[in-house]
Amino acid sequence: MSATQRWPRVSTGVAAIGAVLCIIGLVVDPARTASAYLVAYISCLAVVLGALAMIMIARVTAATWFVALRRQAEQIVATLPAFAVLLIPILVATPLLYSWTRPDTRLEPVMRAVVQAKVAYLNIPFFVARAVVYMLVWIGLGEMLRRTSLEQDRGDSVAIERRMRAMSAVGLIAFAITVSFAAFDWMMSLRPTWYSTIYGVDYFAGAMVGALALLAVLIARGRWRGELPDTVGAGHLHALAKLLITFVLFWVYIGFSQFIVIWSAEIPVERAWYVVRTRGAWNALAGVIITGHFVLPFVVLLVRAFKRSTLAMALLGAWLLAMHYLDAYWVVMPDAPRGNVVAPWLDLGAVMFIAGVASATWSIRSAGDPSVVRGDPLVTASLAYSTE
Repeated sequence: MSATQRWPRVSTGVAAIGAVLCIIGLVVDPARTASAYLVAYISCLAVVLGALAMIMIARVTAATWFVALRRQAEQIVATLPAFAVLLIPILVATPLLYSWTRPDTRLEPVMRAVVQAKVAYLNIPFFVARAVVYMLVWIGLGEMLRRTSLEQDRGDSVAIERRMRAMSAVGLIAFAITVSFAAFDWMMSLRPTWYSTIYGVDYFAGAMVGALALLAVLIARGRWRGELPDTVGAGHLHALAKLLITFVLFWVYIGFSQFIVIWSAEIPVERAWYVVRTRGAWNALAGVIITGHFVLPFVVLLVRAFKRSTLAMALLGAWLLAMHYLDAYWVVMPDAPRGNVVAPWLDLGAVMFIAGVASATWSIRSAGDPSVVRGDPLVTASLAYSTE
């Protein structure tokens, strides 16, 4: 059996094991299981959304170097329909996850008035309707960009290129709005009395780091398996690494900006979000994230040889994906139901299930696609791209 045939089976097996662990968790501790599932979902979805944003950004800016890598990003985005299905358990578990669904029993009296003022927005029917809209926008953008790119492989590349650029320009606006509100709905509303206007930007920054990290892993995989041409090499990895360090810096800048503004304001209801996360085990985890998500990648990405090494970039990509999950865990879990209960087997099961389903979808939907786009007017220049 070839590796191409084996991968969907391996992914399905991983997803099946994860599903069993989640089912056991539902019997043992439904609230903690729902919380673990939410963290796994929003962290994995962020990577896919980051890839979608990267495709549109590269189209609008006519980024020559990215053309040779775009098919890899399009194949990541092809998993979005699976995430639409994977969202259903979160919508079903909304009353379990979010205290605003039952403020009379789950919030202190002083907080109920705050939530009551938001009832026009924080109600289950509108919450579900917004989630459906977000998914329709993302899947619509992803499928249009992917299918048009495959169509471009067959000819009429100049006309298609203009259409794709216009579509991406409009799509980025829709993307920014929906991603921000999805972050507000699915993550920030876990503490309905707290808010941050740049919360969605913070989620986007982490999504871009995760997407570029996964691209580094997939490029290394494609090179080692001979699926990518030899011309996709050190120069492309170097460009990817430079963009990666940019978003690593953007991620830490947005996170620090949010912290310093809220902390210096000295408003108790706002500070409470950080007070919980800067004590005990959460504080230790914050140190791990700052070191692993910022300090380490920043230092190693300053080294030119590292940025041009396939193995080094693959290892860094895998490392940053792990850090991306821990970042989502630190942001979400302290406010999630029973988030203080240590249950690593549940967290692992949720990740295995969602990542396994996404991986199987990726391998099935990408089967038969050319590994590099063919009809793009810039593909020749992109394959010849060099940072020497």
